[in-house]
Amino acid sequence: MHKVILVDDENFFRKGLRSLIDWEASGFRVAGEAANGEDALALIDEVDPELVITDIRMPVLDGIELIKHVMQKEGNHPKFIIISGHSDFKYAQQAVRYGVHDFILKPIDQEEIEETLQLLSHTISEQKLVRERNIEIKKAVFLENLIYGKVNEEDAYAFSRELSLSSAAEYYYLILEVNGHPQSPEIQVKEKITSIIHDICDPQVGVFIQELEQGSYGLLIPSTYLCRFQMQISHFVKWIYGLLTSNMPQEVTFYIGPAVPKLYFLRESFEAAKNAREYKYVYEDKNIILSKEIENNKSITYTELEDSYYHLLMEQIEENTTMAIMETIDKIFLQFASKKMAQVAVKASINRFVHAILKIIKNMEGEVSNLKNFRIMLQLQNYNLTLQQLRKQFLEFVLESKEMITILRKQSADGEAHKIKQFVDSHYRENISLKSIAAKFFMNPVYLGQLFKKTYGIYFKDYLLQVRINEAKKLLRQSELKIYEIAERVGFNNTDYFVTIFGKFEKITPSEYRNKLLEKRKV
Repeated sequence: MHKVILVDDENFFRKGLRSLIDWEASGFRVAGEAANGEDALALIDEVDPELVITDIRMPVLDGIELIKHVMQKEGNHPKFIIISGHSDFKYAQQAVRYGVHDFILKPIDQEEIEETLQLLSHTISEQKLVRERNIEIKKAVFLENLIYGKVNEEDAYAFSRELSLSSAAEYYYLILEVNGHPQSPEIQVKEKITSIIHDICDPQVGVFIQELEQGSYGLLIPSTYLCRFQMQISHFVKWIYGLLTSNMPQEVTFYIGPAVPKLYFLRESFEAAKNAREYKYVYEDKNIILSKEIENNKSITYTELEDSYYHLLMEQIEENTTMAIMETIDKIFLQFASKKMAQVAVKASINRFVHAILKIIKNMEGEVSNLKNFRIMLQLQNYNLTLQQLRKQFLEFVLESKEMITILRKQSADGEAHKIKQFVDSHYRENISLKSIAAKFFMNPVYLGQLFKKTYGIYFKDYLLQVRINEAKKLLRQSELKIYEIAERVGFNNTDYFVTIFGKFEKITPSEYRNKLLEKRKV
């Protein structure tokens, strides 16, 4: 409901106006009354109404003078509706000059004024929304410029006065991270934080919060917020943390910069809070990290993981050893913790693993975009993850990649075995062997023999002989060629050896096989 005050020197008229109009349905509530312009001026300062309904002719200070005084003040002004029993054109002109919303003559028509109020209520709501948005944009732009050193001290002071920040003795900058990747349920963090601060401090207090990166927010905290918390920023943040996380599934991490005496120096607090983010995996068990706690901690390292871990994990992925992979990943994350690696170094190390794995898949002509975790892992730098969330995400990616590599290797092996089989089917007449084919396809003969047996369940040599014998049987059935000619045509240089092998496969000689066919034809 928008606030309205009624100004008229006739008490009877004011009471009648109160009871005549359905104020709530019109979008307003009566916040006060005044019998003259001077009292109304004081009441406007106290109540800060959105609308003033006033008569013109009143003692002490008339309606036009009241409007003139209000409009000359700085800041936002209420709307005015004049209700008068005098249709004086001179008053109407003055009213227009001061931007009066409407000039209504007595006696009042209820429907007419209620319709006017409803339209005005809608207009006030829209203007208030635009004004609030403009203020939020202005605050966001200023904070952005302030933390990146683009504001001079004079402008910073002017801004602090404009937004009622100048009374604060100190200022802090907080960074809040909502941990998780994009698939996490969406939460309205800015709205939640604003609501919490309003509950803690005052519904009218300004809240200064900006979006930094995906899932990260920056907050300006003036010391005036800390009155209920013994002026301790850590106590204040713990309270916010408890309220914020009480009904949300994601974990949250706060980084608190040091206090600075002027808004102009806020950049120092911001830089310290940003630096504290690098200690996220060092203080894995903490949800609130104060920059002053890490000032003397010089042991954080920005170097990546040792090469031996890369070689070991790549080998285990290619060997398809799931348990060994899980053990190695546990060791890798223990290294991150024991070496106190900065967040950026941890993510760079993981990124190196990711690109090495993707390279293997690409070299095997696999489609990396088919990996469920492909895009998440490539954009890892953009996500706020706890060390445990990072380990889980990385393990899922590695195991998924391992399965793809296993499938690709099988497909590759099946393809290689198929090429060998096709070559035998087409060149069985030639003097070929396992060794000669392996050399042709740049493969190890032992590996080729094992691959062929694993794929087709028969040794390479036996398959070659089987193909030759089947072709020999066809020629025995379909031609009058002599036995030695058939032997030569199917790749045997020695007729006796051909007869021996034929007998081994068919349990009869080539001649007996042909004669048996001839006897069947006679019958």
